[in-house]
Amino acid sequence: MGLTIALLLPIPPYREPFLHLLMARFGMSWMSAWELVGVISKLVVIVGIPILVVRWEHRRLSSIGMRAPSAKDCVGAILVFVAYVLMIPHLRRFADAVPDMSAELTLGATLYSSLPKWLDWTGLVANAIAEEVGFRGYSIERIEEMTGSTAIAAALPLIVNVLVHAPIWGIHGMLIKAPILLLFVVLYLWRRSLFGCVIAHLLMDIRAFEF
Repeated sequence: MGLTIALLLPIPPYREPFLHLLMARFGMSWMSAWELVGVISKLVVIVGIPILVVRWEHRRLSSIGMRAPSAKDCVGAILVFVAYVLMIPHLRRFADAVPDMSAELTLGATLYSSLPKWLDWTGLVANAIAEEVGFRGYSIERIEEMTGSTAIAAALPLIVNVLVHAPIWGIHGMLIKAPILLLFVVLYLWRRSLFGCVIAHLLMDIRAFEF
């Protein structure tokens, strides 16, 4: 059940009926409806996964990387953010050289810029926390236990995490997200702590969308 929530809840198709309801009843734009439904699903991950771990699995939250932060976690978050800043110019040059990718990324950025600020920031914070709880903490730990392979545990959630970016960023545009998301995987495998991953994710998203 936990992996269903962590990996399948973010998958786009389930959103469609709710999108049409919000658009028809409340007159929301497609993008605002998309983001609002996404925020709700992410809250389910943020709240539901810890409850499932404690109540259903009878395990500690530290088993999914929820532990008190350390100085090394903070250093790790900063290092990953610096790596991201250094990586971005190279990714932009690569995207500019691929017309389809460049067009899809431009469209995605335009869609996000159309959101009301309150929804934009709510989605930004919810996304950073939910993706790290679901795709890193829970999925990596549980898949690693099931398969005995750290490589499989790192790769499967990463692939799903990349794919869920397709509806907004496009088939080509989502690929540019892979190296960035890989940074979070590396940080989690190093520290086995969600704190640094969430902080790094927040810093990256704030820089990407607000500056």
